Amino acid sequence: MNNFLLEWYYKEDERRYALDNSLNIPIGILTGLVAGIYYLISKYNYQDENIYLKVAFIACIATTVTFWIISIVYVLLSYNGIFKSKKYTYRYFPCTDFVKKEENKLEPYYESHKDYFIANDITFEMLVAKNVDEILSSCINRNMFNNDRKANYLYKSKIHLINCTATIFLTGIFFSINYIQHEKQEIYNIKIMNQRLSGGQTPTPPPPPPRPQEPREVSQGGPIRTSSPKTGK
Repeated sequence: MNNFLLEWYYKEDERRYALDNSLNIPIGILTGLVAGIYYLISKYNYQDENIYLKVAFIACIATTVTFWIISIVYVLLSYNGIFKSKKYTYRYFPCTDFVKKEENKLEPYYESHKDYFIANDITFEMLVAKNVDEILSSCINRNMFNNDRKANYLYKSKIHLINCTATIFLTGIFFSINYIQHEKQEIYNIKIMNQRLSGGQTPTPPPPPPRPQEPREVSQGGPIRTSSPKTGK
């Protein structure tokens, strides 16, 4: 067995899991970005009369969403290929005792052609090592191809992730301008409304209300009087 090929085989296996684990960082950043995108879209004052600011904001947020979608697609491609034809299929040793099985398979073949192998200084161990090296080479080629694809997709995902982060910061500038203008307009509208409600001056107090009716008086043992005793009527 070629030690160089064996070491390469294990390196590609380690590389596979390292690439899978490295996906956690872009996934976490993309999750935070989608929350920021939602906040900017939902809190923006679209009734602002500044059409240029509105167009700039919509263009930037659309670009941000586009970069986000492209980045998440590349993350998915890096993880499992998404489509069935693009799935990652890795190759490993056939079984734990595959070397022993190769020996058992090659032993009859070697014995039947032993004279030729001896004449050409080819030993039985060399035949076994050749088959094992072929298995290792097949595994390495497939696994290296898959890992290179994963790394390429992950690299593209990070590029678009950087673009998405840059555009969302640019979008935040336009959002901040809109937010400040909206707050000033709200304060101005409240002041105007208060002035209209107050009429622009302090109201004068009203005149006194009408006096209540006089109560009816009844003298004990006498007739009921409906008028005041002062009138004498």
